Amino acid sequence: MKYAFPLLTLCALIFGCNRSEPEHTSSRLEQPAYDMSTWVKADLECEELRNADEDDPQAVVYLNQLETSYLIDTVYTCSVIAPEMYRTYDIPRNALSACGGWWAGSGHFYYTLQEGDSIAVMHAYRIQHDSLGFEYKLKQRLPAMYSAE
Repeated sequence: MKYAFPLLTLCALIFGCNRSEPEHTSSRLEQPAYDMSTWVKADLECEELRNADEDDPQAVVYLNQLETSYLIDTVYTCSVIAPEMYRTYDIPRNALSACGGWWAGSGHFYYTLQEGDSIAVMHAYRIQHDSLGFEYKLKQRLPAMYSAE
């Protein structure tokens, strides 16, 4: 009986050490193999044509990939949305870029996603006091261009 406590402690240590190895292996499998945003660039940018201080502001939304620009839409106002603000606009964390803006109680919002060999440009139109949230739909699909970096 005097050896029971040390024997139990030794068994607990042996079984405890065996458990930690599978946990370490499973956490390694959960990490992504690579970050696609480091080699696929699809940046949404806004160009202001008429200032928002005017009665009829106008801005253009472009998608820039490497050295190619695509016209996406013409809106009232627009600015790039920082990744830390994606949740506010119901934009997925894996979006490559996002932009949008409010004017006179409504707004247009965009984000890009890589889907296979293409870039999907998603769009949502929302009235500011609407409680439904942002409902994005496919606006345009463009071929993905890969950088040599």
